[in-house]
Parts: sequence; structure tokens; C-alpha cells
Amino acid sequence: MKILTLLRTLKPTEHDEFQHFVKSNFFKLGERYAKFFRLLCKQHPTFDASKADLEAIYKQSFGKATFNDSKLFNLLSGLSRQVEDFLVVKMLLSEQGTSEKGRIWKELLVKALGNRNAGAYFLGEAERLIEEINSRPAKGLEDYLSLEQLHHQVYFNPDTPKHKLDVPNLQLSVENLDLYYCIAKLRNAAEEMARERLFQVRYEPTLLDAALEHTAAPKLLDTHPLAALYNRMVHLYLHGINEQDFRAFILFYIEKLHLLPTNDHQLLLHHLLNYGILLHEQNCELHDEMLVLYKIAIDANLLLDGNCMTNTTFINIVLFAALCKDFDWGRAFMDKFSPYLETGKHQPAIDLSEANLYYYQGMLDQAQSSLTAEIYYLPVLDVLARGLFLKIIFDRYVQVGKNYKLLDDHLNAFEHFVNNKQMKARKKNAHLNSIQFVRKMVAVKFEKLVVPELDKEKLRSMLEGLQPIDSRNWLFEKIETL
Repeated sequence: MKILTLLRTLKPTEHDEFQHFVKSNFFKLGERYAKFFRLLCKQHPTFDASKADLEAIYKQSFGKATFNDSKLFNLLSGLSRQVEDFLVVKMLLSEQGTSEKGRIWKELLVKALGNRNAGAYFLGEAERLIEEINSRPAKGLEDYLSLEQLHHQVYFNPDTPKHKLDVPNLQLSVENLDLYYCIAKLRNAAEEMARERLFQVRYEPTLLDAALEHTAAPKLLDTHPLAALYNRMVHLYLHGINEQDFRAFILFYIEKLHLLPTNDHQLLLHHLLNYGILLHEQNCELHDEMLVLYKIAIDANLLLDGNCMTNTTFINIVLFAALCKDFDWGRAFMDKFSPYLETGKHQPAIDLSEANLYYYQGMLDQAQSSLTAEIYYLPVLDVLARGLFLKIIFDRYVQVGKNYKLLDDHLNAFEHFVNNKQMKARKKNAHLNSIQFVRKMVAVKFEKLVVPELDKEKLRSMLEGLQPIDSRNWLFEKIETL
């Protein structure tokens, strides 16, 4: 029911405000709405009132004799309109989290004054708002649109002389409109490119080259960093795997972080994390950079999505902490964020993360014990668990010469599992190539107790030429241990 949906949007602190609002003399029937609302508030926060509940509240408010379905319907419809008006007025009257008049209110005031030819009063309010927006260190997309509209209104106001040359508002309106369009175009294009990778779809963004060219000017790095950041993000997507540009972009992003509106901070951070995971899957060594980005997300309260965290995100963060040897931080992260994992599927993610921490600390027995049976039955985790188990038993074989039969059996079982599992062809080939290379290292180690440098160099050359391959950096490290 519409009225109940609307009421769920109200905070408890707004209940009294709403009652004062509806009792305003500006509205008809305000007292009736307020009386009915006071009793309806007892349904907070769910507002799961049935029709019978609403009828009972009506009769309690106005008496049984006055009730009929038509009157209840009219009351609920009118109350719905009042809540809608209240939500809009709240947005107009104050900025979020402050008691100051909101920008939308100020913009509407300027527009109203302009429409009524308020002369110097209009011009003064318009110039004051333009100055206020320009002084903001963190200028967002909506700011550029506001500036375009304000300069447009000033220039086309009847009191602005059009015959004089030194009237900058027209050009400023055009410049801000271009910036608004280009940033919006690039922001949407970045989102489309991320979705292309995720859903295997194809978008055809129009006028993208023009937006990229317009925002490529070096001066934008300082004057309009938001435009420069989205320009670089789109270029990253367009150029594919580019580790060097990614590292440079992270530095620029961190440098300009304090100038970003919260929404764009979150959007760009998600793009960077997703792109970084893509590079990680291509065996790029970005552990330090990825952990820095995740820590930024945590500090800014941007990590959780609807108060939840996916198993994949949780596991990746702990893995990067383990790769960076930041074990204490990794365990503290697990303690803090494990309650946000999906109920019923959280323990396998916790166990696998624990196993990763133990493995990169060199605690092979504890790592193997943490790989509980439940992990192997969950999609995605099943491959990760088998890959980590392979690393554990390979290390044990190289270090103490034991578990050769277990290692050989697992290589065969893992290979069979990958061949029969549905996954993208490139990922399947990467796993199979990795398994084959481990098998080659095991054969060399089995043949020669101490592997000479010449044989290690042959293995390195072979590994260099293998594409695609999973865990390339780990394999290079293991060659040195033979």
C-alpha cells in the first residue's frame, strides 16, 4: 500500500516534524491527518498494517459511526500526498546532514526571482550561489549543471545588457554545460564498460571520443579533477590490461581523493577495485595497491553493499593482506567483517580465508586443516580451495620430500575437476596450464634431488611462454625453491 511504503521512509525523529507540517494552515484537513498519523505511528518501523488495522485506527480516531470505505480511502490518499510533500520540502529546505538551506531551495529561489523580474535581488542571489558553488573544494557533477543553469538565467534575464562585450555568463554557461555533459558521458561509459566485462554485453556509447578529447587537457588535473579522473578510468577500460597506467591512476586518485564527492569517490573506487581484480587474475603483482584501495574503502564506509559483503570480496581482501604479509590486519579484518557475510554460507569463506593466512605464513598443517569439506561444495570456492591445497602439498613435497603420491593424485583429480567444470575457456585453460606446469616441476624435482640452475632457467623460459596461466607469480617463486 502506497501510504505504508511512504511512511517507512520517515525517520523516527521526523514523526513530530510531519505532524507539525500537516497541521499547517496551508493544508486542508491537517488536524485529521495528524490525529490519524499519531495512532498509525505505533506501527513503526515496519508499518505492516492490514486493511483491518487501518479501519480500526480510523474508528479509534474519528468514531465508528463516521467510518466508511470511501472516507478511509480519501484519508489515506490525502495523507500519502502530505507525506510526499513533506519529503520534497525536507529536501528543499536543508542540505543532507545540516540545518542550512539546501542547494535545490536556493536554485529554485533564484529561478523564482528571475521569473518575477526581481532585478538586483535576483542578480545578487544568483551571484551569491555561483560563488558558493565555485568555492567548493569537492565539485560534483550536479554542481556543473547548476552553474550552467545559473549563468544561463543571468545572461537571459531581461535586465542583463546583451549589447555589451564584457558579459561572461553566456560563455561560462557553455563551459559548464560541456563539463557536465562530458563528465556524465564518461561516468556512464565507465559503468557500461564494467558491465560489458561482467555480463558479456556490448554497448555503443555515442560521442565518447569527443568527451575524452575535451577532458584530456592537462589543466583539468587541477581545475576539474573529476573530469580528469573519469577520463583516465575510461582510458583504462579502453586499453585493456595495463598495469603501469593502473598504478599511476591509483596515485592520482589518492592525491585527489579529498576533492571527490562521496558518490564519485564510491563509483571510482569500485571501478578501480574491479579493474585491479582483473589485473590480479592476469597475474599482475598489485597486492600492495589493492590492499591500499580496500583500506580506503573501509575507512570511507564504502565496503558494504546493503550492510552485506560477498564471500568473494571477503576472501580477496584477506588474500591481499596475506600476500602483503599483513597478517595481523587480515585477522582483524576477518573479526570485524565476517558478521556481514551471507548467513548460511559464511563459514566456508572464513575457513578459506583462514587457510590463506596460514599458508602465506608458512604454516602448512594449519592451512590444510582450515580447508574444511564444506568449501569444496561451493561454486567459485571449490576451485580456490583445490588450488590452495595444491600449493600446500607441493610445498610440503619440496620441503621434506613427502606426499609425492598425494601430490600426484591431487594433480590428476584437479585436472579432471577443471576439465568437467563449467567456466570461461580462458580461465579453464589458465588452470590447466598451471596444473601441467606444476606437474613438470614435480617431475624435475623427482628426477633431480637438487635442481641445477640450468634446469631452473629452462623452467623459467617455459613459464614465460605459457598463456594463459593461473598463479604465474607463485610458480616463478616455486622454481627457486626446487
